[in-house]
Amino acid sequence: MELIQPSRTFVSPTNAPKRRLLLLDPYPRNSQYHLTAAERRAVWFPKLSLPTIAAYTPEQWHVDLVDEAVQDIDFDYPCDLVGLSVMTCYAPRAYEIAAEFRKRGVKVVMGGVHATYCPEEALQHVDTVVCGEAEDLWPEVVSDFEAGHMKRKYEMRAFPSLENYLSPRVELLSPDAYMTRQCSFTTRGCHFDCEFCSVSPFNGKTTRRRPVQEVVRELLRVKHWIRNEIVERMCQDSLWQALKTGFRMRVGIEDGSIVAFVDDLHNSNRAYCRELWTALKPLNIKWGCQSTLFLADDEEMVKLAAESGCVSVFVGMESLDEDCLEETNKPFNRVQKFAQEIDMFHKYGIMVNPGIVFGFDNDDESVFERAVEFLTATKVELAYFNVLTPLPGTALYDRYNKEGRIFDRDWSKYDGKHVVFRPSRMTPEQLQEGFHWANHQFYSLPSIWKRLSGTQQRLVARWEMNREFRKLVKRSCPKGTLSPVAKVLKNLQAKLPIVDTGQLVPNALHAIKQRIDQTTAPAHSLWLNIKAKRHDRQAAVVVTLEGTLDHVGAKELLKRIREAAEKARLDIIVNFEHLKHATPEALKALLDGDAFKSVLPYAKVRYQKFSAAFQGALEGLSLKGSEFLIEDLQDA
Repeated sequence: MELIQPSRTFVSPTNAPKRRLLLLDPYPRNSQYHLTAAERRAVWFPKLSLPTIAAYTPEQWHVDLVDEAVQDIDFDYPCDLVGLSVMTCYAPRAYEIAAEFRKRGVKVVMGGVHATYCPEEALQHVDTVVCGEAEDLWPEVVSDFEAGHMKRKYEMRAFPSLENYLSPRVELLSPDAYMTRQCSFTTRGCHFDCEFCSVSPFNGKTTRRRPVQEVVRELLRVKHWIRNEIVERMCQDSLWQALKTGFRMRVGIEDGSIVAFVDDLHNSNRAYCRELWTALKPLNIKWGCQSTLFLADDEEMVKLAAESGCVSVFVGMESLDEDCLEETNKPFNRVQKFAQEIDMFHKYGIMVNPGIVFGFDNDDESVFERAVEFLTATKVELAYFNVLTPLPGTALYDRYNKEGRIFDRDWSKYDGKHVVFRPSRMTPEQLQEGFHWANHQFYSLPSIWKRLSGTQQRLVARWEMNREFRKLVKRSCPKGTLSPVAKVLKNLQAKLPIVDTGQLVPNALHAIKQRIDQTTAPAHSLWLNIKAKRHDRQAAVVVTLEGTLDHVGAKELLKRIREAAEKARLDIIVNFEHLKHATPEALKALLDGDAFKSVLPYAKVRYQKFSAAFQGALEGLSLKGSEFLIEDLQDA
């Protein structure tokens, strides 16, 4: 690691600096997930918060910027004021840094998400906190400091305008330290309201947009600056080193090869995106962004994005379970369309990087294997796995705090990689183990090979990213194991074709008054979907049936239930509420009193909503010995 390099700051010779501002981006030194230099250059790009603060600092100040993930901090470096921008997981380290500078008599100002939502806590460690977006507040803070009466707390009064926005001073960032320093943004805010996310509370629930021409001018300026820097470096390097740099540029793994739009929702407005992407075409750049997955429902838009240089999208997929998406206020993500949407991006050579969150209330131990299998089968190039984390300022934090489910208040563990709450359908240990297991499986060599086999462009860059992620996972994550119940839950689930479509009996709970015969319900449109999930309050597995059940499906269902009960030693609750139709033969098979005798010593099987759904069809059938019809688990 190297110490700060003041020479990187541009100073006007006609206006010598009178004061020095040191901007610090803290990073915990003992983190097991600390990136090596190679890993950082392959997968990491800088945050824009501090380069933005530098841009809004009065010109008479000399500004230095240190990202502690890249450089060590020299606590004896002469400065008049220190500024920290802090995410929750970095708060403990930020407090340590603040203490060191305050011991030396230097004033410390803290901003960012954590200071905004935990200002009283932060004020125990720093001199001043800035709450909210700081562009309009920061000049006031500096002016008050110069006058000797800096306040303890500054609060945003209105969201800053994005017109005539000052470009972040990315030239203050360390060279050759990131995947790219060509970072910019086009929008702020998010009109979605995901329960676990702090973007809407912090940046607003509406989207603000920068004028397109201002974005284009900024990109041209940064592009030319970085290219000139690279050319100058190549001229000074040895011939061999210059050739290596040229090769890295050609294959897309050198700083300056790609622009990263760091918006939380880049495609929030399609008319704006059409204007922006059309304007990007003449720039001849490659770029990536964070987007919704359903952008891919519009092929024209995906094609335009690719033509303008888009090569990568991070998409907040979050979960492969509709119930989880509904739970976190993200029902616009449609699981049944995920594979089709991924294929659309791939059709135009755009890399898809889904974000997956483990630990929703509807997640159980089967979620990890299902996620890895789906992402591998759909050949997504990268994936970012996270443990659900109740961050201060989010609705999730408020709910879990009220329910008493948060058991760890060590902010350093609020990084999306540690379990700090009690999940609903598994233990904290099972969630942590599953997170580790998923990372190792997804970044295993067979998985990488399969996922990259269909890559159409930037193969070297995508391989390098996977290789460095694999190194990080192997170094930082224990291998992790899945519980035996995880395999049981996976094996229970199935989608089975229907063979017998004669005399289908409708589910009375669906208020269907007539039988459906083969002419109105062709066999190829019928299926049985078996879903399985741990009960959230009882030692039981809930099996939910959807579609149509015939006698073949009934026999397969009974077989799977017996095997699951024997292996998991858990009660099984079969829910018939969502089953649309069943054949008389299937209903008879389900009433076989001997079907579950083999599991009775260690598990019980119960049918839920069975009698109510098919009461008319059960008339005349012998129910003797059918103890599993006693629905004593009505709330299952």
